[in-house]
Amino acid sequence: MMKESRQILAVGEEFSIDRSIWRVLEERGYEVVIAGDAERAEERLKSRPFDVLLVDITVSAMEKLGLLRVAKGINSDIAVIIASADKTVASVVNAIKAGAVDYLEEPIEADGLINVINEAFERQRASQELCLHIEEPQKLSYGGIISRSARMQQIFELIERLADVDSPVLITGETGVGKELVARAIHFSGARKDMPFVAINCGALTETLLESELFGHERGAFTGAFKTKAGKFECAHKGTLFLDEVGDVSPGMQVKLLRALQEKKVERVGGTHTIDVDVRIISATNQNIREKIASHEFRLDLFYRLNVVSVHVPPLRERPEDIPLLAEHFLRHLNKGNDRKLEKITPRAMRQLMDYHWPGNVRELENVVERTFITSNSKFVDHFTFPQYHESQPLASPGSAQEPETVNTDVPFSAARSRVLKNFEIAYLSEALKKHQGNISKTAQKTGINPRTLWRKLKEYGLDRTNFTGNS
Repeated sequence: MMKESRQILAVGEEFSIDRSIWRVLEERGYEVVIAGDAERAEERLKSRPFDVLLVDITVSAMEKLGLLRVAKGINSDIAVIIASADKTVASVVNAIKAGAVDYLEEPIEADGLINVINEAFERQRASQELCLHIEEPQKLSYGGIISRSARMQQIFELIERLADVDSPVLITGETGVGKELVARAIHFSGARKDMPFVAINCGALTETLLESELFGHERGAFTGAFKTKAGKFECAHKGTLFLDEVGDVSPGMQVKLLRALQEKKVERVGGTHTIDVDVRIISATNQNIREKIASHEFRLDLFYRLNVVSVHVPPLRERPEDIPLLAEHFLRHLNKGNDRKLEKITPRAMRQLMDYHWPGNVRELENVVERTFITSNSKFVDHFTFPQYHESQPLASPGSAQEPETVNTDVPFSAARSRVLKNFEIAYLSEALKKHQGNISKTAQKTGINPRTLWRKLKEYGLDRTNFTGNS
């Protein structure tokens, strides 16, 4: 098994160290970079991340002490080791005060250097674990949900309480916050975890098709019904049925859904007998259901049936402390699933993520990290590329003149083509939704896109149709 590479920057005019030692370090999984003076070392520190700074302070001691402070300013976790041919030199003491963690007397021997570096890493690891236990006693993940925010920790606790009861749950929150992840966490933490979890997007289907999908149909029930098909209720028997975008269910379908929930029975389209079903219902919506009730678009009795317990998932902009945690998680996942590897997100790049408002929430963050992973040529992330609908880059009107996007031929053709296609689809769908005020049926009809495909694309790109309803 290949060891994770650790980055070492060695600084000194003439290190009294045999080149064979560098080879030993590299064999142990360390990557060594040598800078002849403090100025070059500072350039290296600002251009890429390092885990260890090894400094020969025998010459130009004051300059090197300044470098120690610069290094700590860039990365407070960097382990600083100093080397000197004169162990009595006063600057050794000053170096320790400046943040050095260890001292080596020259000439340096391989065993001594490796031991000191290993000890430095052990101290780093112990310090990080101690900080984690002291500052973050809560769970950082639950059922696939990654978070350290106080509000999400409350949701983790609520999921635990909901896991072993069968009460219906209504999950609310903006597009992309992870409502289905919460639903899955509830199901797979409870007594029904070994039974099916069946999900359906109610907003992606017409009323007729939704009825067939939920309740099933008999052979010959309608044109194209060549065989009998079990519905989602039957498929979820003894398990959980997740009704996503339940706020988009038509009034007529709401009546049929309410009857199925009350009686715990369904009847297939074209069928003549009822089927008993035992399912737990978890539903989700990004809409304000109470407003829809007030405007008589959603039945109050169905709302009460679905909303025994409510869980509101806050948007990512209201829990910024989760952004670094999620970004690192997505990067680790991409590293595992691909041949190439990005080792670290620099502080400057992380600040980019923290400063962005994330209208597409966690799903958009995942897309941004993946896009950067695909297009980056470096070993670490120093800059993130945001999609064209970033607020600082407004979408151009159809037919307007635009400068062609610079083509990066260092990116594989397939990846570059996918990126261009994705940007086009986002721009096209955004303009179409704006033109039709977020109306999915009208947008699908005018553009010729299948409604199910349209909903899938909106979910994939983190586009919330409600953001377009107020546009003229």
